Amino acid sequence: MQKKSEKISLKTILFFVAVLIIAFLPISSFLFFLKNDAFNNYFPPKFFMSESIHAGYLPLWNPYINFGIPQYGDMSSGYWSPVTWLTASTIGYNAYTFTIEALFYILLGGLGMYKLTGVWQLDKNIRLIAGVAFMCCGYNIGHLQHFNWLSGTAFLPWCLWSYILLLEHFSLRNVIKTAIL
Repeated sequence: MQKKSEKISLKTILFFVAVLIIAFLPISSFLFFLKNDAFNNYFPPKFFMSESIHAGYLPLWNPYINFGIPQYGDMSSGYWSPVTWLTASTIGYNAYTFTIEALFYILLGGLGMYKLTGVWQLDKNIRLIAGVAFMCCGYNIGHLQHFNWLSGTAFLPWCLWSYILLLEHFSLRNVIKTAIL
């Protein structure tokens, strides 16, 4: 069981960021951008959301797909994702922010696996290897163009971690933590 007060240190986060930048160097250096489904299917709805918000409209209806569809019903738009809303309402979507969001999901998954393996009181080096292996696994590489799958993969270790904490220590705080994740 993990100590309650254990937080991920800044040094550990910087280690994971460095591994992410090196492992995904062609993408993190913006030498190559995400392609195929990422820019054909996932980018246009996110770009539409950011442009609508910056124009002062709620992005409820997207007239540019077919003859118009409800934006919140398009499963590829990420409409219900807080990360999408934060990006769309602040700096907006372009090729760079879209790529950074994909890398953020991979980083979030690696940190989540590091945190999850801490539940079993494993050695820190083993936890680091587990987090790096999760970040660089074939599933993440192969589905780098599928944002919905990538975001689901990023939150999976965090969901398991919070669920295990809930099972071990049933409290209102752990119930809320598990419900949010």
